[in-house]
Amino acid sequence: MRVFVTGGSGKIGLPLVKQLVGDGERVLALARSDASARVLADAGAEPVRGSLEDVDSLRAGCAEADAVVHLAGGVRGPGRVTPDVLNRQGTENLLAAGADHLVYVSSCAVYGDRSNLWVEEDFEPSPNTRYGRSKADAERLVTESGRHVAIVRLAAVYGPDFPILMTDQMRQGKAWLPGEGRNYVPTVHIDDAVGGLRHILGRTGIWHVAAPDQPTTGVFYKAIHDALGEGRPVRFWSTWLPSYLQLAAARNNERLQSRIGQRPRFTPDALKLFTASVRLRVQRLEDSGFRWRWPEHVEGIRAAVKG
Repeated sequence: MRVFVTGGSGKIGLPLVKQLVGDGERVLALARSDASARVLADAGAEPVRGSLEDVDSLRAGCAEADAVVHLAGGVRGPGRVTPDVLNRQGTENLLAAGADHLVYVSSCAVYGDRSNLWVEEDFEPSPNTRYGRSKADAERLVTESGRHVAIVRLAAVYGPDFPILMTDQMRQGKAWLPGEGRNYVPTVHIDDAVGGLRHILGRTGIWHVAAPDQPTTGVFYKAIHDALGEGRPVRFWSTWLPSYLQLAAARNNERLQSRIGQRPRFTPDALKLFTASVRLRVQRLEDSGFRWRWPEHVEGIRAAVKG
């Protein structure tokens, strides 16, 4: 099989590229820069120089492929590069380029805050962030395209050197997060994220990819600190700072950094994504024959921290 991957040099994309190459597939991967192209070539892929804004480069990748895995996107870009630009518009360009057999990698953020509810794949999206809305809008585009499509609602991915682990901040005693640590944010180890995407390639429908063991954020970050064995655990600042003050500060920060062309990280979306609470049912994935490598968060975190 020939597979075209967007976002192939990223933290999820590169392990997926290596997995596909290792399985004997021919892999083409979109590369925005010469540095990304070299990384992808070293992994055994054929780089396709271009971007999601360049329909011609997307068309070149799609023309050579039997299937497309669309990973490229993001929570926020610099300046005026909003989630809509990164996710909805990029997906629109990919469809215009002729992606017929597509795995679209979406996010559990499309569900917004479900107050700890478990949700099935047929649960109606109700995003509470611009990022979640952009992913839901992109899902709608691929669904209405009439193509052979699988939508993957992916949990927050962690693994060795992933920033979400916050190991450096813990070592420095500066690990802070919004909320109180009582909400559920679905997570999945990078090995199982890649395995799930590989498993779904060639299938259709909506799929959840998240570890079946889904602890609260407080329990998740305690397990990281326990595995690290040093530093200070994550502290949750909402115990001291009211949410309306946090949101006001985040809005002002995003507005200021956007005006000067920087990529804002402290934003209303960031606050809401860390404090929303939802849990993903993964029975469909398991019933299709998928087997987890790290179903329990404690063992997965130990492997990630050790790695």
